[in-house]
Amino acid sequence: MIGFVKYAGVSAKLYALCGELLTPEDYKNLIGQKTVRDVVSYIQSTKMYSDTMGNLNPDEVHRRDLENLLQEDLLKDMKKIFTFFVTFDKDFMHLLFYRYEIENLKLALRNMINKKDLKEESKKIFFNLGERATIDPVKISNSKNQDEVLDNLAGTPYQEVVRNVFSSYKKSTAVNLIAVLENAIDGWLFSKIISASKNLGTKDQVIVKELTGERADMIDIERIARAKAFYDLKPEELYNLLLSFHFRLKPDDLHAMCDAKGIKEVLDVLKAGPYSEIYKDMNEDNFIDRITLAERRFLQRKARESITKLGNFSIAVYFHYFLLKEYEIMDLSTITEGVRYELKAEEIKERLINEF
Repeated sequence: MIGFVKYAGVSAKLYALCGELLTPEDYKNLIGQKTVRDVVSYIQSTKMYSDTMGNLNPDEVHRRDLENLLQEDLLKDMKKIFTFFVTFDKDFMHLLFYRYEIENLKLALRNMINKKDLKEESKKIFFNLGERATIDPVKISNSKNQDEVLDNLAGTPYQEVVRNVFSSYKKSTAVNLIAVLENAIDGWLFSKIISASKNLGTKDQVIVKELTGERADMIDIERIARAKAFYDLKPEELYNLLLSFHFRLKPDDLHAMCDAKGIKEVLDVLKAGPYSEIYKDMNEDNFIDRITLAERRFLQRKARESITKLGNFSIAVYFHYFLLKEYEIMDLSTITEGVRYELKAEEIKERLINEF
C-alpha cells in the first residue's frame, strides 16, 4: 500500500510516456527513409518528439542540432517527472539528474586537458540543464590550468573529487589523467546514489542497487577491455581506475581481468562470469567492436523486464522509462547517420540498441 501511495501518480505518468516510445513499425519506417530530411520529418510526426521538434526546419537541421533537441526532450521529461514524486526523496532525484551534469563535466575536463578551446556557442555540445546546473562546462573547458578548473568548480560537490585526482596524479599522462578523473567522478556519483537510496525503503533500495550496479559493472568491464586493447597499463594501475562499487562482479573477477595478458584472457574471464550471456558469442577479433552495443542491449532488456520483475509501484518505473528513452535517442542518431551515409536498412538495424 505504501508503494502504491508513493508511486501512483508517477507510475501513471510514466506509463503514459512509455506508450509514446517508438514502436517496431516506427523503427522499420525510419531505417527505410532515403534522406536525413525524411528521417527528421518522420521524427517530427511522432507523438513523443513532436512538441520539441515540431517547429524545426528539416532542410536546415544538422546532426548536432538534432542530438541536442532529442537530449532536451529527455531532460524536459525528467523535469516534468520530478513534480510527480511528491512523496519522494528529492535529494535522491537530484542525484539522478546530476548524471547528465556529470557527463558535461567529464566532457569539459577532456576538452581542457586536451587544450581544446570552446567558443560560447560551443555549449551546444553539452546537456542544457538550465537553472538546475551547478557548473558552467564552457568555462571549465576553457580553463587555462588545473587551478582555474578548481576555481570554476568552487561551491560544487565535484571540486574536492577533481582536486584529489589532480593532487594524486600530477605526473600522469593526459590519457591516464582523463581516465582517472572519469573514474573518480563516476565513482562519486554511484556511491552517492547507493547511499541516498537507503532513505527510499528496503524494496527501492534493492532495486536501485541492482539497476545502478549492473550499469557500474558494464562501465568497469568496458574500461578494462579498452585498456587492454589500446593502453599499456600495469594490472595495479588498471585496477585503481575501476569504480569502488561493484554489483555482480567480484574482486576475483576484476583482478583476473586486470591481470589478463590480452583480450582473449579478458573474454575467458567474462564467459565464465555473471554476465556470460553478453559475451558468449564474441571472440578476440570482434570484442572491442561489439562490446558497447552488446552491453547496451543487455541493459535495455533489463530495463524492459524491470516492471514485471520489480513491480509497477517502485522506483523501477523511473529507470524503466528513462533508460529506454535514452537508448531510443541513441538509436535515432544512429539511424540518421546511417541514412546520411546511405547504409542499407539491415546494416543500420545491426547497429541499433533496440532489437526488433
